[in-house]
Amino acid sequence: MTMNSNRTHSSWLIAGIWALTLSVSWAANGDPTTPAVDEKQEYIYSESEVKARFKAMPSIVSKRYNSTTRHKIKAYMDSQRSVTEQLLGKGSMFFPIIEQYLKAYDLPLDLRVLPIIETRLDPTAISHAGATGLWQFMEGTAAEFGLTMDHRLDERIDIHRSTEAAVQYLAKLYSKYEDWGLALAAYNCGPGYVNRAIRRAGSRDYWKVAQYLPRETQKYVPKFLAATYLVNYYHEHGLTPAFPDLDLQITQELRVFKKICFDELARISQVPVAILEELNPAYSEDCIREKKEGTVITLPRRAARFVAGYLRMPEEGHKYFTDLAIPEQRSLEIEQSGYRLMLYTPDSTETLSSVAGFFDVEESLLRLWNSLEPDPVFDGQRELQFFIPEVQPFHLPKPAPLALVPQISAEIASALNDQACQSVVQLMHGVGISGSYELYTLSLAETVDDVCRIFPVVDRQDIMEHNPKALWVPGEVIRIPNSRENLAVR
Repeated sequence: MTMNSNRTHSSWLIAGIWALTLSVSWAANGDPTTPAVDEKQEYIYSESEVKARFKAMPSIVSKRYNSTTRHKIKAYMDSQRSVTEQLLGKGSMFFPIIEQYLKAYDLPLDLRVLPIIETRLDPTAISHAGATGLWQFMEGTAAEFGLTMDHRLDERIDIHRSTEAAVQYLAKLYSKYEDWGLALAAYNCGPGYVNRAIRRAGSRDYWKVAQYLPRETQKYVPKFLAATYLVNYYHEHGLTPAFPDLDLQITQELRVFKKICFDELARISQVPVAILEELNPAYSEDCIREKKEGTVITLPRRAARFVAGYLRMPEEGHKYFTDLAIPEQRSLEIEQSGYRLMLYTPDSTETLSSVAGFFDVEESLLRLWNSLEPDPVFDGQRELQFFIPEVQPFHLPKPAPLALVPQISAEIASALNDQACQSVVQLMHGVGISGSYELYTLSLAETVDDVCRIFPVVDRQDIMEHNPKALWVPGEVIRIPNSRENLAVR
C-alpha cells in the first residue's frame, strides 16, 4: 500500500529428559540448526533452474516470469545475498504472526510475503507519502479498520493490530474482485485505480488489466511472485537465514489492563528492555497505559506465563520484586540461555503440519530452522531441530508469603508451606515435577479443551481425572499426565 498511501509447556518431556541441560551457542549470523556457509563459496545462479522451479511453484495469482520478477529473484539469490539472509531471519519474527491471522480469516498463506515487498519486514517503516508500519497503512485506511493513531500509540506499527487490519482489508478486496492479482493491485494503489483499469482493459484478467495500472503497481504482482519464490526456494540457493535473538522469534501475547512500564516488565520477566521494545514498537512512551478493555502486548514466550502471574497478584505482592535488577542486552556471540534445542525424527505418516501442531511450533519456524522445502516428505530418517523455552525460575530477593500467590490449588499451597522462600516465579511456571504428572498453570481464560489442544497426546478424560477439583480459573495449577517418547534434548 505504498502508492499515495503451548505451547510454552514442558509437559511433553518425561522427567528424565528434563534432567538434561542445554547450552545453545547462537552465532551472530546464524543458528546451530543450519550448516555454516563459507563466505568465500560462490553460488552459481542458474536461471534455467529458477524458471523450472518458478513454473512448478504453487501460486494464488497466475504466473508470468517477466523482467521484474527475474530481476528481483536474481537480487534475492545472487547480488544481495547478505541482505536476503537478514530478511529471511526477520521472517522468523513475523511469519508466525501473519500466518496466525491469515488462517483465522481463511486466506492463503502466500500473502505472508506482502510485507517483504512493502517494507522488507520493518514494522517502523514510514514512506515519503506517510504510509506507516509493516503493511504501509495510510491514515484514512487505518482509521477505516479501527486502528488507533495518536501521539502515544500508532497501531499501524503494532504488529498484531496492523496485521489483522491488513488481513481484513485483503479479504474485503478479494471479495470485491474475486481475483488475487486484482486484489493485490488494489491493495497497492487503491480500488479506484483498479476499477478504471478494468474498464479500460475491458477485462478482469489481471495481466490484461496491468498495463493500465500505475507504473509502480505494474511491478507489484511480479515482486509478489519473486518474494513467493524466495520463501519457497531460498535453501536451493545456499542461503542461510540470519536469525535474531530467540526471544524475538518465540513469543506469546498477553492482555494487560493496568499501566505498566517497560522497565518494570523487564525486571519481572528478566528480558532486556530492548527486546520488549522491539516486540512492541507501537508505543512511543516507555509505559503501556491503562485501558478498560486491556492492551495486548507481546512477550518472549518463556516469560509470558510468569508476567501473567505477577499481574494477577495483589498489589502488595509487587514489592517483593522491586530488588530484581533489569537485565542488560545480551550479545548474540554469547551463549543464549532460556531455550532447549530439540531433535525429532518424523516417520512417513507425519507431515510438517502434524509435527508443528504436536509440539506447538509454528510451521514457518520449522521451515526456516531446518531449511525445508515447501511440502517436505518425511521418511523416518530426516531429523528436525527446533527450540522450546526452558523454565528459568528467578529467585526473589525477599521471601514472598504464599497468600500472595493467586488462585493456586490447596494441594500445591500445602506442599509449599515449608518452602516459603521459594519464588512465586517457580510456582507460576509449575516448576517441580511430582510422580507421573507435571504441573501446568492456566493462563487467561483457558478451559479444559484449550489444554487438550496444547497437549494433544494427553487424553481429555485423563486430564479431568487428574484434576477432579479444578476450578479452571486463570492462575490455577493443574496436573498434566506425562507422555511422549522418541524425543531427544541437547
